[in-house]
Amino acid sequence: MPRGLPASYIKKAKRELGKGASWHDIFKRAWELYKGSKVYKAVSGNPTKKKGSRKKSSKKRSVSRMPKKKRRYSRKMTIPLAPLMGVIPMVQKPIEALVQGNFNEAVERAKWNILGINRENQFVPQKFIANITPLIIGLLVHKFVGGSPLNLNRTLARHKIPIIRI
Repeated sequence: MPRGLPASYIKKAKRELGKGASWHDIFKRAWELYKGSKVYKAVSGNPTKKKGSRKKSSKKRSVSRMPKKKRRYSRKMTIPLAPLMGVIPMVQKPIEALVQGNFNEAVERAKWNILGINRENQFVPQKFIANITPLIIGLLVHKFVGGSPLNLNRTLARHKIPIIRI
């Protein structure tokens, strides 16, 4: 059913009020004409509802609804494998030196493997780039394979595989 004021009533109001009338006056008069017509009276109200056919209820019943259970996810420790694979080559030799009890050697190897600084405290960019590249690749794999495009980590979690994430 169309809603709003029919155009014929706007034209009728324009003819009645003349050229100098404002739009406000024209629309006000058009609504008056429309509301006084048989068309408005036939359209107004709810045509599907019959008067006097309302059912009377003997008792009002209140229905209590059970609230929906909220899911609770338990936080579990997960190990991201891809970044870990990038870190292992950098920290392998310093950890071996620490296990042997040689703390100064462990610091020197960490400086060389992680930062690319040699024993004379000179920065070697080639060594730094060679050591940091596996870490960057691991982080990118973690981001794009485990994350948004492929969502492999979500699949692993859905199949309830513990600890391991990419």
